[in-house]
Amino acid sequence: MAITSLSCPPPVRRLFHATETDYELLEQAVAAHEAGDARAALGLSLRHLFTDLELGDPFEGPVSFAQGSSRVSLRVHDDDVEVKVPLVQLTDESLTTAALRFLLSRVAGSGQLYQPQLEGNAVYLVYRDRLQRMHPYKVKEVLRQMPFDADRYDDWMVAEFKCAPLDREPLEPLSDEERSAAHAIWNTHWQEVEELFKEAQRRRSIWFLNELTAFAIYRLRHCLPITGYVWCRIDDAGDTFNDTQIDPSQREASLIKCVREMRSLSDEDLDESLGHGRYALSPYAEGTLDVLEKHIGDGQYLDTVTRLHNGGRYIEAALALVGTYQYLLGRFTWPPELERRLLEGLALVDGKPWRETSSTLLHHRHAVLDQNDEEEAEEDGEGEDQ
Repeated sequence: MAITSLSCPPPVRRLFHATETDYELLEQAVAAHEAGDARAALGLSLRHLFTDLELGDPFEGPVSFAQGSSRVSLRVHDDDVEVKVPLVQLTDESLTTAALRFLLSRVAGSGQLYQPQLEGNAVYLVYRDRLQRMHPYKVKEVLRQMPFDADRYDDWMVAEFKCAPLDREPLEPLSDEERSAAHAIWNTHWQEVEELFKEAQRRRSIWFLNELTAFAIYRLRHCLPITGYVWCRIDDAGDTFNDTQIDPSQREASLIKCVREMRSLSDEDLDESLGHGRYALSPYAEGTLDVLEKHIGDGQYLDTVTRLHNGGRYIEAALALVGTYQYLLGRFTWPPELERRLLEGLALVDGKPWRETSSTLLHHRHAVLDQNDEEEAEEDGEGEDQ
């Protein structure tokens, strides 16, 4: 039987609310660096990045922060700065040659500021430079990207090359209720993706395939606190099936292979990749008016969705709109009230028929945009009061 609706459950993942970034501090850091005051530039860069965290003074001793399963340390010694993130430990059981080949081919990179480094049997991601060369944008790139890569590759190397974890930050396990909800979301997700894949093959529509492959990734990012090896497998497959520049047949083959692999996963294996992490820096991009306007405002994308809806192609319009809402929630961080509006839209169409889903979200998007206008007006008002 053909799929008739999509489930839109509330997320198990704890939604992240980032404090508004102070870009004036970044501008001050750049000005200090250009004036030759490297100490002030580094201090201002850290204040810009860590709005809510008292990181300490890196000139008095090493400082560190948690970013998911990674712990980043930064130390200044004389005029040298070192940033380090633990990756894995090589053991007697490790496939050492394959692991080192992976590090050189996938983790290291020409022109990349930080590189993997072997210290005894321990592998770290490391960045070192003279304090005078620590431009604020270098600081920002290193501290944001290094822990992301460590979080991505450490579980992969443990599973594929029999390495041991190294100084990992513990994740908070899910409660029994959260675990039950996460399993239900997981199983329903892959069932629906498989049914939608059959629709994609029948329709032979690149539009439909593009919307499906994005949906396959971003509902999970929106709903589940998924990390570890399982997410590495999905992310790695997504590099193929969600890349619009790759041949559609190759994308379809990659997608269905991923679906079948994930559907065969045991509950125990899934649980090992579920957990709530602590993040000193937002793991999500900052949601902006431009992002909202591009995806749910008047424009080419919404014109296409509206045309599909008005032409009776409800499944395509509904999948695009649900996928867009989940992309916005899974990729970006938003003010709480605007986030609530996005979640409200998904709750309204949970399990509803295709036509009702597309019609409801085409109408509801105005409430999201209106809420954003209210947020902007409040910020402008606060600025005038100051």
